[in-house]
Amino acid sequence: MKLTNYYTSILTLLLMAEMVIGTCESDRKLDCSLLGDLLEMAMKQKSPDKVCQCPRRTKIPAFSAMLTNPQTPGTNKAIKFDKVVTNIRNGYNPTTGIFTAPVAGVYQFSYTVMSQGGKYLHVHLALNNIKQQSTWLKGSSHETGTTSIILNLKKGDQVAVMSVDGRSIHSDGNMLIVLLFILEFSR
Repeated sequence: MKLTNYYTSILTLLLMAEMVIGTCESDRKLDCSLLGDLLEMAMKQKSPDKVCQCPRRTKIPAFSAMLTNPQTPGTNKAIKFDKVVTNIRNGYNPTTGIFTAPVAGVYQFSYTVMSQGGKYLHVHLALNNIKQQSTWLKGSSHETGTTSIILNLKKGDQVAVMSVDGRSIHSDGNMLIVLLFILEFSR
């Protein structure tokens, strides 16, 4: 049983990696590779001609961004993660701090925030300005909180991490703060 769970975990990681960095187009054959074979088997789409029946994976939206300096965005304002590391399909706008879904699908968002030393911090992730999930922090030093959520988005939906109370968000300049990737396209 443990071995099965181990291989399932490995296969899941391989699938996620292949979906984010893959090169398959709907009219091309998969490269002859172990990863491609595993992907085909897992998707139960193995066929004699090995034609890829997956969505255009080179166009799957994904982004990651960091906050390079402390920020006090104001009450109910988006936190602007200003250093973009990855922005496939340009869904994330660092000027506004808002991600706009370029395609409909199931997305996973994760974010980490850090409070100023000894101060409260309350942020939430909002979909079209409606709170979906909150993070509260309070401690005697810099505290961090990480939250992850999966959302079913329509094309054009907007997602942002918002400051609820306008308090300052701390950054050490290198902290990865937001990560998004799409889990499934709507067909």
